[in-house]
Amino acid sequence: MKNNRIGMILVVSSLAVIALVMALLLQRQQSQHAEQVRAQGLGMVRSLAALPASVLAPSAAHPGVLDSVLAYRDNPDFAYAALSAENGRNLAEVASPGVILPPAAPLAVTGFDERLVDPARDQRAIREFRGPLASAEGRLQVRIGYFEPRPMAAMKDLQFYALIALAMFLLVPLIYLTIKREMAPLAALGEQLATIAARQPAMLPAVQADQDVRGLATKLNRYLDQASNRIHELEQDNVANMASSRLLEYNSNKMQAVLHCLPDGMLVLDQAGDVTFATGKIEPLLGVSVAEVLSQPLDTWCRDPELRAMLARFRSAGPDNRSQMTIEFSPALVPDKRLWVTAQALHGHAMVYGTLVVVRDATREHLARQAGNDFVAHVSHELKSPLNVIGMYGEMLADAGESDPAIRVEAINVIQDEVERMSSLVNNLLNVSKLEMGSMRPERHRVKLDDLLRDASQQARARAEAKGIRLELQMARDIAAVSVDKDLFRIALNNLLNNAIKYNKPGGNVVLAADEADGDVVVAVRDSGIGMAPEDRARVTEKFFRVRETGPDQRGGHGLGLYLANQIVELHHGRLTIDSEPGHGSVFSIHLKKMPALAEGAHVL
Repeated sequence: MKNNRIGMILVVSSLAVIALVMALLLQRQQSQHAEQVRAQGLGMVRSLAALPASVLAPSAAHPGVLDSVLAYRDNPDFAYAALSAENGRNLAEVASPGVILPPAAPLAVTGFDERLVDPARDQRAIREFRGPLASAEGRLQVRIGYFEPRPMAAMKDLQFYALIALAMFLLVPLIYLTIKREMAPLAALGEQLATIAARQPAMLPAVQADQDVRGLATKLNRYLDQASNRIHELEQDNVANMASSRLLEYNSNKMQAVLHCLPDGMLVLDQAGDVTFATGKIEPLLGVSVAEVLSQPLDTWCRDPELRAMLARFRSAGPDNRSQMTIEFSPALVPDKRLWVTAQALHGHAMVYGTLVVVRDATREHLARQAGNDFVAHVSHELKSPLNVIGMYGEMLADAGESDPAIRVEAINVIQDEVERMSSLVNNLLNVSKLEMGSMRPERHRVKLDDLLRDASQQARARAEAKGIRLELQMARDIAAVSVDKDLFRIALNNLLNNAIKYNKPGGNVVLAADEADGDVVVAVRDSGIGMAPEDRARVTEKFFRVRETGPDQRGGHGLGLYLANQIVELHHGRLTIDSEPGHGSVFSIHLKKMPALAEGAHVL
């Protein structure tokens, strides 16, 4: 029954398709026929309209061309042809049997056109093509009419259409056999479901092996729902265990994530002393990858004797001897770092679970401690030397008395220079302290830069001449004004000039220059001194840092001058740039913003 119903559906569907295709073919052929008639009619009208009226119309001497051309009327669609005057009278006409010529109608403005003539009783509709006669003195027109194609005129190709319909109809058995073959697995599935339904009626209702596809799909969906519910029930039994396992995994991953986010590197050793956990910070600190630490023995990946000895101690020591231990060393693979490594036993519930090793980068603390020690030594030397000189010249004054005025003048000048040197050091220390405490706030005013630079140059000229160094001032008188704290900016300039004089060569020169850029004013201190290496140039503005010197001429210093100058420039929202090469001198440039145009009339200091 099911197969018969499918066959009937295929037959009816194929007949509907055949009917639709035949209708479309007939319509297409009728449209083509109408286009051919239209092309023939317009072409004939244009050809006849080019002839004179005397040639088209008949006369006593000879018949008209219209009669001669259209006398042979073998075209079944031809209806009539006529030469009509403006008043509607036909000067010449020829028509098919039984055709009554319709009256002429006025021509359109465009000339050649066509119209559909309403059919008379028992006659077919006629499409008339017409156009004006080119050589006529009056308004004459040529008209040619053709019958409209009948719908049944295309039935002459009925045999061809029948062959197409037959070919399409013969496809139905092929389609039916294909569908039957494809539905064979569904039939086998229906038999299997029927067997399952017979064995387990509670899960699946009765299934007929030969029922249609819809019923089979419905029963199959029911069976799948029952199977899914059963599977869901089985999965529920494992939910508690999986939840517990995931909770433990989450806690473990969370703890590892926390450890990995710590800034220090960490190692966890088990009771046997083998590494069981390591964070990613270990690699940049020790220069060894985490994979090597976890997979290789201690003696293989650890290249630092201090660290290897400490870890070996925790491996061999008993639980009671595993106290906290801290070492400091520089790793062999990263020699520019200084590390603190602390090992602590992990105690809990009267037992030791292993050892926690924390590796901390103490490079900055080590450098700061070393710089602080160097600074104390330098400051002590800087204070001790002037005191010794002052004491020596004080004794000289006491011994000389009033006898030698030259000695007294020299002693007083030296004592004054040393007092100024000590005062400069103390002032720098106080200013650095204010900077770090945040109590130094510049009081900015509009300042004439040329006056400020001339004052700074005049103050430094005596120190330069005392050392045989030529000091020059290069700037324009109309240099733009800047907004600075005059006293603080003078401290920065004095420190730069003092450095340029101190680290210069005998007979050298120092240039204090000012120039204007697009939006900045650049104050530069250039010297012909010893210069700096690139690694020193990158750190010369750090606190307590001093350029390494070689040779017998060692210059003293406390490493605060350039640090203080750089901090003061940054307080004024400027920047200090350094250009230097060893043996070719240095250029320290201060870049400051120009005063806005609205402030030109402000008070100038």
